[in-house]
Amino acid sequence: MPVYDAESMTITAQRVDRIAEDFRASMDKLRGIEGESPFGDVEDPDNPDKVAGTVGAFTDGMRSEFDAAAGRVSAASSALRDAVGAMSEADAVAADNLTARDL
Repeated sequence: MPVYDAESMTITAQRVDRIAEDFRASMDKLRGIEGESPFGDVEDPDNPDKVAGTVGAFTDGMRSEFDAAAGRVSAASSALRDAVGAMSEADAVAADNLTARDL
């Protein structure tokens, strides 16, 4: 039968929270084209915003992926915390239900 350690699970939940924050910090660092286009002559002269729009769409998509990942990692952390709470509650109920018997 597995043994669960609430303290270790709480520490793990905190570490998982940090991973979610890392995803959010990375997402904040994603930028599209700011200022003059670094692509210069590659742009379509008839539609100079095409490259910037493509890079912008890619950047938006990546930000969305980072946001989704952070949300999933946060959900995992919440699940760990809920499990710790349920285990602690079950332990408290079990301790209250114990009775001492004379042998």
